[in-house]
Amino acid sequence: MAVLAAEPIGDVRLPGVIMFGSLQEGWQLLRRHKKAVIYLYLANLFVASLLLFPFMQVFEDSLGPGLYREKLVGELDYDWYGLFQDRVTGFASTFAPWVLGGGPFARNLELLLDGELTQLPWAIISLGVLYILLNSFLLAAAVGSFALEPQGTGIRQFFRNGGLFFGRFFRLAVLAVLAFWFVASWMVEPLGELVEYLTNRALTDRVAFYWNLARYLIVLGIFLFLNMLFDYAKIQTAVENRTSVLLAFISAVRFCVRYFFAAFGFYLLITALGLAWVILYTSLEGLLPQQSWGTILLAIIGQQLYLMGRLMVKLLFYSGQMQFYLGKEMKYGMKYVEYGDRL
Repeated sequence: MAVLAAEPIGDVRLPGVIMFGSLQEGWQLLRRHKKAVIYLYLANLFVASLLLFPFMQVFEDSLGPGLYREKLVGELDYDWYGLFQDRVTGFASTFAPWVLGGGPFARNLELLLDGELTQLPWAIISLGVLYILLNSFLLAAAVGSFALEPQGTGIRQFFRNGGLFFGRFFRLAVLAVLAFWFVASWMVEPLGELVEYLTNRALTDRVAFYWNLARYLIVLGIFLFLNMLFDYAKIQTAVENRTSVLLAFISAVRFCVRYFFAAFGFYLLITALGLAWVILYTSLEGLLPQQSWGTILLAIIGQQLYLMGRLMVKLLFYSGQMQFYLGKEMKYGMKYVEYGDRL
């Protein structure tokens, strides 16, 4: 199947109009592929359950028949938590008050910026590998469906699109892991050592704080830009049916450099939407008392809605950026996209 894109050369719209237009078009595209959100949610639930049930057993054993069980119904007891941390090892040692509300988002961001993701217990890293496999397949199915079936697709075709692009998306995921490792080892760690040296020589705490803040902002900007590059590599792989993931990544780099301010600004716009969703959930979650089964059930439902919202934002990155890419790149002349014989 061949797709022809032919538009007038140039785009006279203002950058803000282009970004919000692409965001609206991406949202409409995502609405026609709502099943992708459901499948990603089920995959997250499956991977989490592999860790949840063993942890629940450790948690149950740590409570015993004592009074801590009654205290924890109302609020987190820090005396019990201190004893719990002293006794457990492995994946259970990662339990902390930050697992509540929007804490996981902030904690994961902190681990990323500090370059400490590889220091997690092996059980969690192993589940992360499994998640990369599932995530690669489902993202291949979602992004492939966005590109090949923009008006929506059935369940069978959705998973066939996943099979069509899975190998390439998995290779891109491996390439992304290597790229992030390289950046963390050769850029983040030396930068952290430099900032530590500068903060030790700082005359005031305020100067030390600004040095650390600058480091976090630089590292965050690098990781966001690198993640954006791989987003566009996946988009180009699906839209242009590229077989070489390395060439797709190089092409994505060229595209993002060519339209750096517009592309990165659009990426930050969607990031701000995701951050707003986290803030909204965190604000509402703290208002709900959880001392009864009814309110606990409402809290669980709220957490699942929050997770689905996060996944929608994740897919909105791809659907919105795909519309941005088509609007920017395919409006300059005539471009044929060959998909060959479909399964």
